[in-house]
Amino acid sequence: MPSLVLKNGVVFAYTDSGAVAGGSSYTTLVIIHGHTFHSGTFQRLNPLAQPNSLRIISVNRREYPGSSPYSAEELSVFVDGNDAERASLLEQQGRDLAMFIDGIAQIVDPTGGIALIGWSLGAIFVLALIGCIATLPPATQERLSTRVHSVIMLQTPSLALGLPTPSGWLIPHTDPDIPAEARGPAFAKWVSSYFLHGDLSTRSMDQLTYNNFDPDRPATIEILKPEELFDMTDFSPAEKYDNIVGLPPFESAVFNQTNKALFDSSVREAWSAARFWSVYGSAEPWNIIYGAWFLEDKLRTINDPNFAINFKVLEGCNHFLVWEDPEKAIDELKECFST
Repeated sequence: MPSLVLKNGVVFAYTDSGAVAGGSSYTTLVIIHGHTFHSGTFQRLNPLAQPNSLRIISVNRREYPGSSPYSAEELSVFVDGNDAERASLLEQQGRDLAMFIDGIAQIVDPTGGIALIGWSLGAIFVLALIGCIATLPPATQERLSTRVHSVIMLQTPSLALGLPTPSGWLIPHTDPDIPAEARGPAFAKWVSSYFLHGDLSTRSMDQLTYNNFDPDRPATIEILKPEELFDMTDFSPAEKYDNIVGLPPFESAVFNQTNKALFDSSVREAWSAARFWSVYGSAEPWNIIYGAWFLEDKLRTINDPNFAINFKVLEGCNHFLVWEDPEKAIDELKECFST
């Protein structure tokens, strides 16, 4: 995998589908992955990049293959830091990713602009990047604010927005019926399953389900070959920090970050050239649908077009559309920045 070294020494490894042959202007997708499933998750998209006039760059977050580990001090903040320390640490992750994207942009020269995509838990880090814009060097601010034309929160769980889990609702990491040592595999199956929810048009939590799986559609992880699973997962970062930033210890810091990135007037003005999207599937885990509903409700309350977020529902899709149906995934993403 190629990698980029930042001035502060942080290394980010990434995959790159390559420049579009004969294309002078095309969109570059920069994808930031989620929990456990890293850049390998998106490799089925790469063969479709050229024919769709796209360049696809998938970056591995820190602790994932090829990218820098965290220092002992940083890991200590993840585990035991106070809210202020955790907020500062998140902001630094945003700055590092912003500098990565700025560095990549100067290498690949994305004349057709950039679509910035945070998949699943990766939305935390995309929102950290969005919120930190004022702390970046002026030249970097200028390049990012003019080149990024789309910010897509792709299949974002509510915990990645810092939302408290509603009373009575569970995820595998908090399910008392799942032994602690079994929660990693249980999560992988759960998050990649197809769910049979009720009537989502009611926007009622009563229509969502925690574990009513579609018996006719196996979870994605159940149909992966061992070598495919190996090429797209790393379970070790979960215990170090992913399980922490996506659970209640980080709730306050993540919630404040969400509000800053999406609902702060100065931040949104800095990204005024970008359209914001929330995209989710109707057969995904309950907390992803719930997160989108929260954003829709908040926007109705604010009633200010300056904070606009566009919403797209992927009917019948589970959390792994990018692997299950890469052609559809490309079509849906392209629709976000071509309409």
